[in-house]
Amino acid sequence: MDLVEALGLGGAAAIAAILGSMLGLGGGVFLVPIFTLFFGIDPKIAIAASAVSVITNSVVGSRVHLRNGFTNIHLAMLLGLTTVTGAIAGATIALVANANVLNFIFGIVLLAAAISMLVGRQVPIPNSRPDEPDPLELRASYVDRATGETVTYTPRNVPLGLSASGFAGVLSGLLGVGGGVIQVPMMNLLMRVPMKAAAGTSTFLVGMTAVATAAIFYADGKVDATVVVPAMIGIFVGGQLGSTFTSRMKTANLIMIFVVIMIYLAISMILKSFGISLPGQE
Repeated sequence: MDLVEALGLGGAAAIAAILGSMLGLGGGVFLVPIFTLFFGIDPKIAIAASAVSVITNSVVGSRVHLRNGFTNIHLAMLLGLTTVTGAIAGATIALVANANVLNFIFGIVLLAAAISMLVGRQVPIPNSRPDEPDPLELRASYVDRATGETVTYTPRNVPLGLSASGFAGVLSGLLGVGGGVIQVPMMNLLMRVPMKAAAGTSTFLVGMTAVATAAIFYADGKVDATVVVPAMIGIFVGGQLGSTFTSRMKTANLIMIFVVIMIYLAISMILKSFGISLPGQE
């Protein structure tokens, strides 16, 4: 790999990290399609690089999200119980799966996540009442700097959330996305966690699942340093910028960014699974 290609990978990773950190998706949901579609990198190598990079993005992004009060640590640790278990199972399956099958699954997951966020973008989440039941002590609050308002919420449907989180873990291991592509809409729509809190909590959580995924791929020799190093540098830079942007942008704008990019990448990945590439893609 020459210097120009390495710089290209680093720049692409930075863009992926900005978007991923803003939306709590860990960067991998953008990194794998970009590396696969525009750089022609083998999907399994891209997934392994993504898993390692997601760890970096989670550490960098979580620092800013924690400072802004977006991360619900109690909720993240609870959901992590099923997510990490699922990630180990998913990574094991990915190592023996066909590359085109992985591309197709990736595309379907992206498309489903985009549609779910588009459908639910207008659903209001009112502040929690002081007397609202909270047996697991998951209630949290933060100040939304875009509006100046204090947002208080209590996660709901916890058993269903744990099940969905386990499924997110399987996708994390299978696709190297950290699970945020499922975690964010799941927390927002199913558990009624505000979008920014869902993004902040997911950013923290995806790092835990990415460690499990990366370990499985490393043991199988799929971690390529020539791809991972530029990706990690780009992720480090982009993760800081993305987390900062999150606190200053309105939720509606975040969701529309998510939807537009997800639909484009979803269609591209599905077409690639059938051997069809759009203009500008390899």
